[in-house]
Amino acid sequence: MHSIPQRCARRPLSGGLVVPWVSLIHGGHAAFGSLDADRARTAFLRRLCQICGQFLDERCYLIVRPADAARGHSPEPALHSECLPYAAAHCPCSTAPPPTTATAPSWPPIPPDGPALTRPARARPARPTKATPPAAAAPPTATRHG
Repeated sequence: MHSIPQRCARRPLSGGLVVPWVSLIHGGHAAFGSLDADRARTAFLRRLCQICGQFLDERCYLIVRPADAARGHSPEPALHSECLPYAAAHCPCSTAPPPTTATAPSWPPIPPDGPALTRPARARPARPTKATPPAAAAPPTATRHG
C-alpha cells in the first residue's frame, strides 16, 4: 500500500485513510466515495486537488473509470501526481473491479499545442440576389399634427 502523501499530512484521517478534500462529511463522518457537490465545484473552478485541496500544478491527473470514458468526462476533479497513487490504491471507486462489458472509446491524440477550440456556426440570414430584389421601402408619408 502507498503511504500518505506529504501534501496530505494535515488532512483528517478516518480509519487510517486520508479523507479527501472533496468527500462528503455527514454527521461528522466521512462518506468515502461520495462527493460534496460544493467542494467538487470549487475544486473544478479553482483548480484544486480533490485529495489534498491544494492548488494543482500545471500538470495534473484524472482517475477515469470506463463509464466516465464512455460519457466523455469525469465527474471528479483532478489530482496531483503525488496524490494519484494513494487515491488509486485506496479509493473505493477506483479499487472496485472494472466491469467486463464496458470498453473505452479510442480517443484521437491531442495535438502538442492543445485541442483546437472552435465556435459553433451561427445561422446567417439569406442575402438577396439579383433574382430576388430586396423589398422596396414604402415612401415616407407626411403626417400633420395639431
